[in-house]
Amino acid sequence: MFAGSLLVGFAILLVAVWLEYQDAVNQAIIIGDVRSGSQGRDDAFCKAESRYYRLRRRWRMVIHGMLATCGALIIAAGWAGQSPFWIAAWTAVFVLMLCILVLAAADAIRTHHHYLQIRRESRRKSAASSSAKPSRRPDT
Repeated sequence: MFAGSLLVGFAILLVAVWLEYQDAVNQAIIIGDVRSGSQGRDDAFCKAESRYYRLRRRWRMVIHGMLATCGALIIAAGWAGQSPFWIAAWTAVFVLMLCILVLAAADAIRTHHHYLQIRRESRRKSAASSSAKPSRRPDT
């Protein structure tokens, strides 16, 4: 039980650190793309885009911290052995995992709404550009 708890705890800690690293790298790439690709977009859209990415980054950092806390609690529970602390630590891990699921679902919903907004904005711009072009009628 001791070795299993250590293995699972360190694996979860490693996953949390790896996710945080990947999110930081991807965020830097996305910010560069948003800034370089903003010539054709209006300023309000770029502000909304950067606000979304800042909010997403903040909440994912919270999720990764909670995941790392779960890993640390699992390691501590394995180290403590069968005791009241073991029960309290695993109960806390269960509650934290439920919170992670809820926050991840909220992140997925936020991302879905963001992409719906992008699609709506794209359709609005394409409709405006197509109606602004004069139609060519054949000379009769």
